[in-house]
Amino acid sequence: MGLPVTVYRYTDEGAPQLVNATSSEWINILKKVLVEGYGSMAPLGWTLEFENAAAFKVAFRNTTTDGGSGGYFQFSGANSNNVTCLMWASAGMSDLDAFIKGVPYRALTQQSTHRGWEIIGTSRGFYLILHQTNKMTMSDGNGTSSYINFQMYFIGDVESFYANDQSTFTLVSGTGGGNTTGNMGVNNNVKYARFYDVDGGNGGVKEYNTSDPFTGNNNITSYNLNAETSGIQHILSPLLLTIPYNSTDRNGDAAANSMISPMVRAKIPGMYSSCFMGYRDENWPIDLPMNGVMHTLLRSNLSPHLWINTEQWYD
Repeated sequence: MGLPVTVYRYTDEGAPQLVNATSSEWINILKKVLVEGYGSMAPLGWTLEFENAAAFKVAFRNTTTDGGSGGYFQFSGANSNNVTCLMWASAGMSDLDAFIKGVPYRALTQQSTHRGWEIIGTSRGFYLILHQTNKMTMSDGNGTSSYINFQMYFIGDVESFYANDQSTFTLVSGTGGGNTTGNMGVNNNVKYARFYDVDGGNGGVKEYNTSDPFTGNNNITSYNLNAETSGIQHILSPLLLTIPYNSTDRNGDAAANSMISPMVRAKIPGMYSSCFMGYRDENWPIDLPMNGVMHTLLRSNLSPHLWINTEQWYD
């Protein structure tokens, strides 16, 4: 059985708000969604493991009762307006900033035109999304705009293809490499995540990625269409995280044959790329049933076509 998905939005009754986009406002949002709940919304069931209120720094842990890894997510930033906040993911923590098998941090970059938020998730993982609010269309319709203006990340356990995988907790973004504050979100064509050995060994961390099978980065009129009114069927593809077949594990075995650092590691929970790219001029949110399952469309700078299953993950 999979885990039920909950969608939290700043438009919910009783939802905490981003007024100045400070770190304290974000920490309050994360506490409400992950641990405490708000209004009629129950929390996702994570725990607050560490906090330094004076430094505006917190660390949350996902639950192990639903098959979760018990991984940690740290969030911090100066308590100033439109602050850039830092996000870390790790298998374990002994204290704030003390990571065990961590991955490089990514930044949540904020702007005065972005005062909306959305979190879609389960007790094991979630999408953290910052929304543009000075206009509500699914795309900003600007061919020169950057994916960096659309901040959305996955934090938590991926859906590994390997039983008892000891390294499933990670942070998925649109930028590879080490620590950076210039990163893009998961709506970038290529998505990146890092993992340690499946068996928990000391082979080091490897960067996996997935290329969107349906890409469309040209600013063309056809992206204004609506699939439903146009009679077009969505073909949905999951996003698989892979490394090159000839990369080697700690024993020298090629990834194509490795059970330690395998070539195809996992899929990103709930995320699907559609062959249809459109809805640019329609307002957020777009929530639609596909094959009897509800999905929500992620916003994009050019061609929205990434959908999140909002009913069940980790089947």
